[in-house]
Amino acid sequence: MRNIIIKIILIVVAGTFLFYLFYSPTLKFDVLQNPKKVTRTTEPINSKKEAPTNLPKLEKGVGTFVGQDVSNFIKSYGYPTRIYDSSFSYENQIYKDKDQYYILGVKNNKIVSVYATGMMADIHPFKVGMQSDVVFNGNQLVSEPIIKTSKGQYRFELSEVDIKTLPLIEYDNVFAQVFIDRISNKIMAIQYMNKEHLIEVQPYAMSYNGETIERTANKDEHKLSEVAKNSNKVLTMFELTNMMRVIQGRDPINSNEQINNIAQKEVLRLMDANEETPTVVNDEIGKELDQRNISYKNLAQNIAANFDDVPTLINSWLNSEHHRENLLDKSVNEMGGGVSGDYYSLIFIKNEK
Repeated sequence: MRNIIIKIILIVVAGTFLFYLFYSPTLKFDVLQNPKKVTRTTEPINSKKEAPTNLPKLEKGVGTFVGQDVSNFIKSYGYPTRIYDSSFSYENQIYKDKDQYYILGVKNNKIVSVYATGMMADIHPFKVGMQSDVVFNGNQLVSEPIIKTSKGQYRFELSEVDIKTLPLIEYDNVFAQVFIDRISNKIMAIQYMNKEHLIEVQPYAMSYNGETIERTANKDEHKLSEVAKNSNKVLTMFELTNMMRVIQGRDPINSNEQINNIAQKEVLRLMDANEETPTVVNDEIGKELDQRNISYKNLAQNIAANFDDVPTLINSWLNSEHHRENLLDKSVNEMGGGVSGDYYSLIFIKNEK
């Protein structure tokens, strides 16, 4: 009788092992799609709406550099650590310090936008890490701004989510996007810009009368320039990930070149599939890590599609519960990233070496 019981136990154990070996569910990763990639419409815009008057003027902070020659910013903050093309008509210039991080949009040597984050970033009248309630008290918030230029009229419409995570403040000749983490209710960053920049990048749903403004006007003609731009986007993704982690009281983590290669392979695979943007992807990276003899725990991956700039992507991940957990996970110590076309991948592991 005892031998029969032992045989039954062995059969059950073997059966369980074979079941999980061949039929265990595949790990899947959610793909975050940019909800602002919507079809814009041509329709009459109510131009009778009165433009706001007596708009506040920025007197301090990096927002005052918008419209100035980039040499003035260099006098205050030194030379950029990196310069690379954006997906639009301007170039990105990166300026970073331990507790300050700036991305300047520069066109014809003029500053058209300034993205600022870091605990010491000069974003007067606010501060990074401050509770976001102050944004909604006494500021010129706009939810449906109408902007007139020589090319036409353009109206933006902020959704409820936009107002909570990326509200827009109108100053005299400058707009400010406030990047908010609605989970912690903290201000994470601000981007200042002129109206032409706002129309070009179209961060919100837009209607217009007049000339169509292409969202991605600067198409890469050479593969080499595309590779250089994507490599810089990956670096920016690493840097902003660590800035967000530090602001939220987490330790920064290192990048791993081997994981970069895996992440890049992942986004290239998604691009080459030439299919409709997926909502989830199966785990293809676990076996890649094993093949490279990378000993790991807590494997996670953030994937996104249809984002034109890294700051908006990172803020969207912060405000997506599952992606946020990966971004701020205290247990991970290495990451790797890849960018190809509209696809972004950021892999997190706890390396046990």
